[in-house]
Amino acid sequence: MRTQAEAVRDMATLARLHAALDSVVETEHVIAAIHNSSGNPPPAVARVGSLLGEARELLRHLLARPEHRHAVGSADTLAHRARRTD
Repeated sequence: MRTQAEAVRDMATLARLHAALDSVVETEHVIAAIHNSSGNPPPAVARVGSLLGEARELLRHLLARPEHRHAVGSADTLAHRARRTD
């Protein structure tokens, strides 16, 4: 049985993961705006956008309920899939 302290730590971890996901999504929007407003964006902008997409999917995987994770795929599979689309 879990203690109350363990439950509080789990909730704090979930809050941090949600905050990280929010930050990644916001940053993705900024990078997309930079990419769209530039006539010829540097390759680094596209690479950062790709890395942010990978981070978003990994965070979503971590936040998925364990019984739903098999439908999404493993974290390694998600990372490989994200790298393959670069």
